[in-house]
Amino acid sequence: MMTQPIQMFESLTSETAPAGRKETVKAGFSLADRQMIELRARYARAELMANALGDALLWLGRQYGRLVAGLKADLKLRAAESQLLRMTDRELADLGLARGDIPFAVREAAEGLAPQIDAVTGNVVAANQNLHRAA
Repeated sequence: MMTQPIQMFESLTSETAPAGRKETVKAGFSLADRQMIELRARYARAELMANALGDALLWLGRQYGRLVAGLKADLKLRAAESQLLRMTDRELADLGLARGDIPFAVREAAEGLAPQIDAVTGNVVAANQNLHRAA
């Protein structure tokens, strides 16, 4: 099998056959026209790549911001837990917490849930609902 030699862009022409005609019409482009088409294609390709790169950088920036915000929130929760764990059992009882409730109560408070207070008796419902003991 014999390969065809590579043709230069300057030697190529466009052949089109209008509808209903059998003969072909040669529509040649001048060198300046071809160069203008190539230049426009390069600009369009460069614009596409610049937009894609800009979008990728913005996405990475948002992901980095989310990561930093998550780490800050986690460090705040850990600080709150450690502060409560340093308290005595009597101080925790004054707050209505048991030592086992601390991680659960801190996480619940971080999610924006307020403690449940009974309107009739004024009792606070424990953060950990597993405190129901068999009598």
